[in-house]
Order: sequence, then structure tokens, then C-alpha cells
Amino acid sequence: MRKSFALGLGLTAALVATAALARPPGPDEIGEFYFYYDAAGNVVGQAELSCAGVYSESGARTAKYSSGHMTCPPPRD
Repeated sequence: MRKSFALGLGLTAALVATAALARPPGPDEIGEFYFYYDAAGNVVGQAELSCAGVYSESGARTAKYSSGHMTCPPPRD
């Protein structure tokens, strides 16, 4: 009984961890942006980390995406 409970608990934890890792990537560097597409190739979401370090996201993240980097001015002293 205890072995089957522990096995079930372990499998449940593995499933939850896998689901958490399944989210498509997003920007994690200054000036990086992502566009997310549906199966027909239409843009359904976007996310960016602006040159000023402001994060914004709209729409939905999907498994089909493209990413790039903005040209940010050098920081002023």
C-alpha cells in the first residue's frame, strides 16, 4: 500500500514539474523580444524586455515563436 502511494505521489510530482517546464520561452535579456504564432502563422502574442528594462507581454504564448534583439543605445554615465 505504501509503495503504490509513494509511486503515485512521485509520478504526480513528475507530471506537475513537466507541465511547469512546458511553457514556451520568453525574453530574459534587455532588448529581447518574442512573437508567438498560431498554426496558421498568425501572430497571437508578443513579449518583450525593452531597452529600459520594462517587461511587457500580451496575447498568448504558443510553441511556435520567433525571437530577436532590439538595437539599444549604450547606457549613459
